[in-house]
Amino acid sequence: MNNLIVSVEKARFNKIKYILYKLTHSALIEAVNYDGTSEVILTVDTTLCNLMNKKKKLYISDTLIESKWYTAKRTKTAFADEVFESVQKHSYGLFGNNKECKLYVIIYAYGFRLPKLKNISGSYINIIPSIDGKALDDYCSVSTDQDFVKVATVIEGRLKENSKFYGMKCIDINILDNKTTTALDLLREFAGKNAFIKTSKLEHRDVIQFLKKWKSNESFEKLEILQVTLRDNSDSEPMNPVEIKNAIAIKTLSESVSSPVYNCKTRIDLNPDISRVVSFNSHQYIVREHDNRVASVVITEREFSIGVWNLTEDEFLEKFAGNN
Repeated sequence: MNNLIVSVEKARFNKIKYILYKLTHSALIEAVNYDGTSEVILTVDTTLCNLMNKKKKLYISDTLIESKWYTAKRTKTAFADEVFESVQKHSYGLFGNNKECKLYVIIYAYGFRLPKLKNISGSYINIIPSIDGKALDDYCSVSTDQDFVKVATVIEGRLKENSKFYGMKCIDINILDNKTTTALDLLREFAGKNAFIKTSKLEHRDVIQFLKKWKSNESFEKLEILQVTLRDNSDSEPMNPVEIKNAIAIKTLSESVSSPVYNCKTRIDLNPDISRVVSFNSHQYIVREHDNRVASVVITEREFSIGVWNLTEDEFLEKFAGNN
């Protein structure tokens, strides 16, 4: 009978597209099926735990997890991470150890440790007031090949120089303070395809260094598009577009032709079916030295954008230089 039950459950779990680990006002684990339906596997109400002000005991597959829930007070710490890790560990027999997973976190907490989950393909992380850089490093070190990571918080401290965070395919990051250097570090270390950065700190020398590295093929070989925008409340000095252009020797198409429009379809959500097309137009471009590949660029006092074409300079000019 037990074997029959397991067999039936495995057949049901084969319909699951991915497992969503979600932490908001409650800790929730949800199975999302290929047909778009979903089913809650486990939910724990954090509010009740906080009101009790006691340690909460939870057994998963005969494993005892005992700790306090986080609150905004520094005297309590989280245990949602332990719940998520234990559920994943003891569900391999049903889901298989290669089942795709996603993490969604919107909380107000101090000292929160992100769960070290395997097979994560996408993450949405919004932790107020902040997240420790080491916590983000540790989380990314377990699931290193994510398609999409969105971060909206203050990151305390710096990430490691070789942090796996920099290698995620698509990063959408909104830096919420004036001190964090994550945006500048991302400009130096990014190894993915798409990056969208809102920051309060950006200097023209960082843009110059980025463009030099791309042109020489020292870094950013996989890059498709990168956009950096200074936040409206930034106290950073505006960039100097003229100084950047002079340092890089950016090329310019004739104003008599229409400016090429660069388009890139990119993720905006944990759901891969939800996307947007990012577009910008520019007469200005640079050329990568080793393969003659072209990238369009936009540089203003508050924005830096680069989009890499699958075209050599000759192909680029043939396609666009004759437009009227």
